[in-house]
Formats: sequence, C-alpha cells, structure tokens
Amino acid sequence: MKRVIACIDASPCVNATAEAAAWIAQKTQRQLVLLQVLDYRPASYHLGEISGVIGFESNAMLLKELADLDEKQYQLAQQYSDDLLHYISKLIEDKFSIHPHIVQLRGEFLEQCFNELTVDDIAVVGKIGENAAENNKPVGSNVEGLIRGTKSTVLTVGEKFTPPTSFLFAYEYSPICQAMLKRVGQSDLLKDLTCHLVYVGDQNGILDQAIDYLNFAGIKVHSEYLYGDVAETLLDYQKQHAIGLMVMGAFSHSKLHQFFLGSTTLKIFKESDVPMLVTR
Repeated sequence: MKRVIACIDASPCVNATAEAAAWIAQKTQRQLVLLQVLDYRPASYHLGEISGVIGFESNAMLLKELADLDEKQYQLAQQYSDDLLHYISKLIEDKFSIHPHIVQLRGEFLEQCFNELTVDDIAVVGKIGENAAENNKPVGSNVEGLIRGTKSTVLTVGEKFTPPTSFLFAYEYSPICQAMLKRVGQSDLLKDLTCHLVYVGDQNGILDQAIDYLNFAGIKVHSEYLYGDVAETLLDYQKQHAIGLMVMGAFSHSKLHQFFLGSTTLKIFKESDVPMLVTR
C-alpha cells in the first residue's frame, strides 16, 4: 500500500506537517502514517570518557546510578512520544476524519527514516526540527539529510500549511528533469493543480515538449522563460503569482546543480513560505 508518512517531533512545524500529510492522504487515498523517532543519547553514553580516571568501585556505583537514570529517561521519552502522537492523531481525526497508523522507532532519526521509507512513499517533514527550533536555526539539519539520502518523495513544510491550488515546476532539459516531468504528469497529488512551468536560462523553446506532455496528461499549464539567479528568480516568481507549492528535483548536474545541492537550496528553504515537493 502506498503511504504518506508524517515525521512527527516537537517542532513549531508539527501541526503543519500533520495537516499537510493528511491533505495528501485524502487527495491520493494513501495510508497516513505518523512516524516518531525517539532520538536521544542515554545518560551512560559518556561514561567511557571518564571510566579510566576513576576507581573500580566508584565506576560500578556510577554505572548503577546511570542505569537507573537511563531507565527513567527512557520512560519519560516514551511518555512524551505517546502524548505527542495522541495529540496529533486527535487533530487529524477531528479535522480530516482520518485514523492514522502510528510507527514509533528508537534510534538516530535519519537512519530509522531510511530503513522505514520506500520509493513509493511520500515523506512529510517540517523544515525546522525541534533541535533547530531550540537553537534558532532557520532549517533543520535532518531535512537536507533526508532529501539527500532517501529514495522517497519528500514534502517540506513550514509552520503553517494551506492546501495549494498551483505549483511551480522549475524545468531544464536533462534526464533527471525528463523523469520528473513524467512523474508530474502521472502524479495523483498534482493532477488538479495548475502547473507554472518555469525555465531559468537562455535556451529558447526548451519548454515546448514539456508543455505538450503536460497538456496531454490533462494538467493546466502556464509557462514562463526567465533570466537571472536561479533561487532569486524562482522565489520572486512564486511570490508574484502566489503559488502554493514548489516542485523540484533532488539531483542535477547543469545550471540548476547549485540550486539542488548547494547554498541555493538553503536560500530557498530559508526564504520560501510555501511547501517544497522534492522528487526523484
């Protein structure tokens, strides 16, 4: 069964993440999964750093105390996870009449996500994680890691989510983008939305084939040729046309390479206030 998986944590984006995932589940008839990863280091983790400078008896006593502390810490973390998932489940049930499936895992967030996600899944993640929020960072470090490492499609959301009626598809003529074009045309998530097909560059006519394909697929298309810095141009266009979703590819090796893999990605994450759908 195809799934949409909401990555749940205590970040400012958690409500928007849940609502975006529920919207996708309703629109595409996917199973909605709430994924919570308990990612923390036990109190005894750093014992090895000091065990060589204290006596055996003291070491044994410290081990016992830390073991008790570890157990209490785990119980509190589990209760925190249960309470958070109960709150989000009720939110989704009340607003969308969907009963989500819950998956609780323990370990490192990215490792557990890579093990859980499949190529047919859509992962929804807040662009600011709970640790990033605590440190006042504009983008969570796990977001870029998830996009780089997973085979799934990833939707990133901010602190608010509004169901989009249009999306921006940044196009180039490359094997990756050709594959993306087919996925856009076949997508059950994007089929009822207006596509703003945008090319940033100086190759005239590069959008013709893509326009024909999307029209054949039954998607309403508005095309545009633009010039300038990729990130600045795309951000300006999105704001000018009040586009509710940006659709991008995960990897590229042409002019858009810097956007997909470098500092321009962070610029988009920092400055865009709409969700971003990253596909393979």
